[in-house]
Amino acid sequence: MTMNNGAQEALDGLRTEIGCDFCALAVWSGESRVLKWKLASGNGNGKFAGIAEREQSGLSQTVVKVGRAMSLQLAELLASRRIHEYPILLAEGLRSAYAVPILADRKVVGVLLAGDRKRRIYRAEERNSLLIAADALASRLTDRPEQSTTP
Repeated sequence: MTMNNGAQEALDGLRTEIGCDFCALAVWSGESRVLKWKLASGNGNGKFAGIAEREQSGLSQTVVKVGRAMSLQLAELLASRRIHEYPILLAEGLRSAYAVPILADRKVVGVLLAGDRKRRIYRAEERNSLLIAADALASRLTDRPEQSTTP
């Protein structure tokens, strides 16, 4: 699945709109059963691009499998000894995050993540902005002319 140029601008705009430190887009590859981080805004380094989460852990197990948004807090993940399941949080030094599924044809095709390097509770309007952005990204991820699939 390829992304058009508008996806990076969407991440930059969302980061500004909700005032978070970091926004990232991961794409679910059902064939290889991994969630791969493809684009980011506000990243402190390029480590996010090398992160791939397997099917039975982290956001692949929660947001992708269940298809619902979730809030992540570093303190809770440390207490439950599950922080290793969320390598994107570690790579970017995030203490709080909110992840929403990107849905196309009722299937999860990716994950949109907003994060902060300080403790934060995302307000209802911020969560709503993430859901709206996920819907817009879904159309960008899936809006491909049919003839482009031929070699």
